[in-house]
This record gives sequence, C-alpha cells and structure tokens, in this order.
Amino acid sequence: MKRREKVFLLLLTIAALQGIMVAEANATAAQRLMQQLDVNKDGVISLKEAVRHTELLRNFGLIDDNEDGKLTETELAKSKLTPGNTAPNKAGD
Repeated sequence: MKRREKVFLLLLTIAALQGIMVAEANATAAQRLMQQLDVNKDGVISLKEAVRHTELLRNFGLIDDNEDGKLTETELAKSKLTPGNTAPNKAGD
C-alpha cells in the first residue's frame, strides 16, 4: 500500500474515532443534565424543570424535536448542551 493511502486511512480512522468520542461525550452530558434537572424523576425535563439551566431554557423549543413540551435524554444528547449554567434549586445544591 502506498504511503499516501496509509496516511489517508489513518486520517479516516482518527476522524471516525473522534466522531464516536463526541457522541459519547454528548450522551454523558445529556445523562448528567437529566440527573440534575429531572426533579420529579419522570425521565423527561419539563419547561418548569428547565428553568434552572439558562441555555437549555433559551433553546427549549429548538431542542424539543417532537414539540411535546418535554425533553428526553435523546433530544438533550442531540443538543450538545452541558450540565453547566444551572441555577441552584430551593435546597441549594
């Protein structure tokens, strides 16, 4: 195999691995967001629960793919939001 082909295959492999790592990071961030914001533990984040996360609240309508007024973990993972920017709840977490 020519050197150029080897370099090209190496670059393709790196790009594929990078895509996998980004997808896993988004899923992990979505799981953490769900744990932080799903106060009633029903598996979705309502608009009322989203109030604690500024960026999530600002983009709620864009993230809610099926427009049901609730965000699932899958919708959160697609959004690439992170658990940062949360306001403390009444318990002061």
